[in-house]
Amino acid sequence: MTAVAIALATACGRDRSAGESATGTPDSTVFGDDRAREGGSARTRPDLALLERVVDEYEVLDVVMDELAGPGSRVPVQGKSSKGDRHEDVAKGRLLDLLLVEFGERYEPRTPEGTARTTDSIAALPHEAGSQALNALVLDHHRRVADRIRAALPGVANPRVREFLVQLHEDLRKEIGKLSAGPLPSGVG
Repeated sequence: MTAVAIALATACGRDRSAGESATGTPDSTVFGDDRAREGGSARTRPDLALLERVVDEYEVLDVVMDELAGPGSRVPVQGKSSKGDRHEDVAKGRLLDLLLVEFGERYEPRTPEGTARTTDSIAALPHEAGSQALNALVLDHHRRVADRIRAALPGVANPRVREFLVQLHEDLRKEIGKLSAGPLPSGVG
């Protein structure tokens, strides 16, 4: 994953000072909510549309964990949420970097519907139940994203997007394995 991140950062040595992407188009900001009003990403390239949808999936976790981890939240899972938030922010940031480097797009993800309800329900739970609910949310997210990537991978044309998604899928698969195993008993690990 580090090699992909470095490749994204350097974009194969291309000069980005003129505000151009790898495709030679000027950088632009695209809002996910606008894409939804336009009928989704149907009019965009498939690789671009896939990356936008995956970023939107990560936004769900980002919003929930930001709320639960916030300094004023005082919820039993605040520490766990903070750690998870940092981890998910890295993955989402890499996706956003890839969109910018490969497509010249600064994507602002859609605000997920029902997120406040999810956050409130987890925040109201005692520590153990809240921790289990948070794990279930992350596990569901990872499975959904891994399934989306697996289904779309045969049609991905851009080699850098493909390489990144293959690595992300592998990382998600490992995380799913860890989360599916459940918490270790006290004193183990």
